[in-house]
Amino acid sequence: MTTDSGNPHLMSDEEFEELEEMLTSDIVPEDCMNLEMLDGFLAGVLLSPQPIPVERWLPAVWSAHEEGMSFGSGKGVQKAIRLVLSYYNEMATTLGLDDDDESCWEPFCFAITDVDTIKLGDEWVEGFTQGLDAWRKDWREGLPEDAVEAVRETLNTVLAPWTEDGADAVDDDTRLGWLAAMGEAANDIFSHWRDMDLPAPQPLPVDAPPGPSTAGPGRNDPCPCGSGKKFKKCCGATAE
Repeated sequence: MTTDSGNPHLMSDEEFEELEEMLTSDIVPEDCMNLEMLDGFLAGVLLSPQPIPVERWLPAVWSAHEEGMSFGSGKGVQKAIRLVLSYYNEMATTLGLDDDDESCWEPFCFAITDVDTIKLGDEWVEGFTQGLDAWRKDWREGLPEDAVEAVRETLNTVLAPWTEDGADAVDDDTRLGWLAAMGEAANDIFSHWRDMDLPAPQPLPVDAPPGPSTAGPGRNDPCPCGSGKKFKKCCGATAE
């Protein structure tokens, strides 16, 4: 979110709130990730030692069931994509910053109320592990074995408490500590890859080009949701 850092990719508070609302609106599929899960998911995606193409991870944001994806409208799809990519760009440019930098990324999670059945941080961790699953199967190739093992050990250490027996009974303060450790580990791993001169993920184009295309994608254009299908065979089928 907006600070005085001069980073052009930071979202405004209004954009952040719009993203949060959009992810639970009827614009997107019913099982779309919420903001907490999206934050964890993008952290996992961005920690890959090799940048992951947008078409590989974006469909997972909308639904775990690609064949059943249903959006409210073609224009709604574009709005949703713009906001998600803006959030990706913010995280891509704030992960790994020194923790004394006010722009440094840290995990986002919702406060938990007495009526909630979901435990604090669980959705973030679920999204994060899905992001890790999006890494290339051969991500270890060409990397020093000690670097690979260091990253594996770090991830195993910070993920372990969430799956231990009795984790559901742990109080929220403890869970916040676990989540803070996840954030520190994510920032450390991101910096670790950069120290090895591995390419950093680059911000993605967000704004639609001027002209007729701003009204929505053409029927035979690739669907902007990232599925790889034609718009008329994907989100456009529900918009007509």
